[in-house]
Amino acid sequence: MLERIFCWACAACLASCVFACSTEQSAGDSFLLGTGKADITGPVVDVEFPGFVRPTHIASGVHTRLSARAFIIGELEGDRRLAFVSVDLLNVSHELRLSVVDNLRAKYGDLYTLDNVVLSATHTHSSPGGHSHEGTFREAYFEAVVRGITEALEAAHDGLRPGRILVGQSEVEGAGANRSRVAYLRNPESERSRYTDDTDRTMTLLKLQREDGVIGVLSWFAVHPTTLTFNNPLVSADHKGFAALEMEKRLQERDDTADDFVAAFAQSNCGDVTGNLNLDNTGPGVDDYDSARIIGERQLDAAIEIYESASEALRGGVDYRLSAVDFTDLEVGGDFTGSGLQQTCFPAWGYSFAAGSTEDGGGHPLFMEGMLERNETIDLLTDAVVKPPPITDELRACHVPKPILYPKAQQDPLPIGVAKLGQLALVFIPSEATTMSGRRMRDTIRGVFGDEVKHVVIAGYSNDYAGYITTPEEYTAQQYEGGHTLFGPWTLPAFQQELDRLAQAMADESALPAGPDQGDLRGTVDSSPLGNDFDEPPEVASFGDVATPPGASYAPGATMALSFWTGHPDNALRPGVPYVEIQRLVDSSWSTVVTEADWSTQVQWVQQSRVIPPYDPLDPFAGPPPPINEAFTVSIRWQIPSDAESGTYRALFHGSELRETDLETRTFTAESPEFVVETP
Repeated sequence: MLERIFCWACAACLASCVFACSTEQSAGDSFLLGTGKADITGPVVDVEFPGFVRPTHIASGVHTRLSARAFIIGELEGDRRLAFVSVDLLNVSHELRLSVVDNLRAKYGDLYTLDNVVLSATHTHSSPGGHSHEGTFREAYFEAVVRGITEALEAAHDGLRPGRILVGQSEVEGAGANRSRVAYLRNPESERSRYTDDTDRTMTLLKLQREDGVIGVLSWFAVHPTTLTFNNPLVSADHKGFAALEMEKRLQERDDTADDFVAAFAQSNCGDVTGNLNLDNTGPGVDDYDSARIIGERQLDAAIEIYESASEALRGGVDYRLSAVDFTDLEVGGDFTGSGLQQTCFPAWGYSFAAGSTEDGGGHPLFMEGMLERNETIDLLTDAVVKPPPITDELRACHVPKPILYPKAQQDPLPIGVAKLGQLALVFIPSEATTMSGRRMRDTIRGVFGDEVKHVVIAGYSNDYAGYITTPEEYTAQQYEGGHTLFGPWTLPAFQQELDRLAQAMADESALPAGPDQGDLRGTVDSSPLGNDFDEPPEVASFGDVATPPGASYAPGATMALSFWTGHPDNALRPGVPYVEIQRLVDSSWSTVVTEADWSTQVQWVQQSRVIPPYDPLDPFAGPPPPINEAFTVSIRWQIPSDAESGTYRALFHGSELRETDLETRTFTAESPEFVVETP
C-alpha cells in the first residue's frame, strides 16, 4: 500500500491548490485539466489470460507493458471534477475502485470519491487475471494495479492547471467488423436504416490544451482487443495499446505538446465488434501482432486527423451522477420496453456463452452459438462437473429463449453513471454493449438533454464488469453476446431506464438518493501465490549469464535475438521497472532506446529445468508437498526499426532470483555483448 504521510500529503495538496489558483488563466480556458500515466504491469509468467476462457491460455512473457492513463477535468471555479482512468486490463472490479478511492481520500479528503472517479478498461484479452476478487485472486497483482492507478491520478491532480478542451470526431476505416450480424439483423429494419453501418465507426476525441501545450488526448472507439488471439502467450495492450504508445511517441517530439503528453484510446460499445476482420479469428495482417498493429494504426490515423483539425471547444461546467443499481428483478417501464411493464431476471449464463464468439475463435466444442433449447446431456454434465446453484422453472421462464447453463450465485448492485462536460455527455456502464444497444442508450441520453448535448459517448467496461448488453431483439438470436446478457431479455431497457433517471436528475439539478451498497470482498478472499518456491540455476551457468548471445551485426528491419539465464519473474513484481533496455552507445555513454514498453520488443521466459521431488499426495504421512525449483532462460527479441540509427548497441536485462538459502529475492542486471546496427 502507498505510504500515508499525512503532513506531507496536506502540504502537497495545499501547494497544488495554491499553484492552480495563482496560475494565470488564458482567454478561452474553461476547465482545470491534468493528466498522468503509470505502469500497472503485474505477473507475466504462469498466470492465466481469462479473456478467452481457455485454461491453456497461459502467459509466458511480455509484448508491451500495461498502463493506467488518468485524466482529471474540473471546474475553474467550484469543486466539481471528474477523474477518468483508461486502464490496459480486461476489466476492472468494484474492489479495485474502492481501494483507489481509499488512497485518494487519504490524501485529498472528499475531493475524489465513488461519485466522480471512473476506471474504464480497454478490455485487452492479453492482460492476466488475478486482480479481481472473483476467480483466482492474487493480492500482489491487485496491489500493483491499485498503486499504479493511484499514481496516475496523483500525477493528474498535481498537474491541474487552467485549459480548454477541443472535441472532434472522425470515421475509422477498416478497424472493426460486426461479429454477430445474425443477431444485429433481428433489430427492426426501420431502425437499421438510420445507420450506414452495422458497427459504430465514429471515434470521438478530446484534446486537452493548456498554456504549456497539449497535455493529452482521450478518445473512444468501439472494437474488441482480441486481435491478439488465444495463440498469443505474451502480456500486451493489443491494438489500443499500440495506438496509445505510438501517438505518445510521435506527439511528445512536437513543439505544441507538453513533455508528459498522455494519449488514451479508451473503449466504447464494442460488444459485437471485432478487429479480426476476416471473421475467422484472423485479422488483416500476416500474424496476430501485425494485425494488432494495423488495427491500432487505423485508430491512430483517425486520432491524429482529429487532433490536427479539432476546433470545437467544450463550453460549460462539469456535472455527473454516478450510482449503484440492483439490476436483479428490476421492474422496467413500458416507455423503455415498448411492451408494457417488464422485469429483469436473476443473472444467469446461457449455453451460447460457453460457445464463445465463433468469429474470435469460439469456445467449448460442446456448445454452439444460437442454441435455444435445453439439452439434457449438457445439463447432466454441468450438474456433475461444476454443480451450479438450483435453476428454478421461474428463472428458466424469465430468461427465455436462453437455455440456462449456470445461474450466478450472487449479484451485487452495479455502478452506472452519466457525466456532462459542456456539450459532451459520457455514459459509464460496467458491461459490453452491442452496437445497437449503444445507439439506443445514446438516444435515451439525447432525449433528456436535447440541444444541450451535441456528443454522447458510451464508456464501457467502467467501474465493474457485468457481461453483455444486447437489444431484446438481438437476445432472441442467442448468439454468444445474448448468452452472456446476464439479466435476461430486458437488460438493455433496464439500463436505459436507469441512465434516464440519472440524466433527469442532472437536468433537474437534483441530487440522487443513496444507492444500494455494492458490497466489498476485500479481506474475504484468499490470495493465490505468484512465482515458484525458489529458483536454482543450472550447474552450467549462473543467473544473469548470457545463454545465447546476439549476432555481431544487424541491418535496420532485422530482428535481434539473445537470451539470459534467470529466475521466475513473478517472484518480484516491480511495476515501473523494465525487464529489458536496448541501449545505444552515444559519446561514450549508453542511452536507452527502447524497453519492453515498446511495440518492437518481445520478452519470453522459457523453463529450462524443473525439479519436482518424489511426492505421493495420497500418503497420509507425506506431509506438505516439497518445494519445486526452476530455472529459466529469458528470450529477448527486438524488431529493429527501419529508421534505426547506425551504431553500437547492447541489451540490459533486469532479473531476479528467489534464493533457497534464505527465501529472499535478489535482483540483478545482466549485460549482453555489444552488437552493431548498420545500413548495408
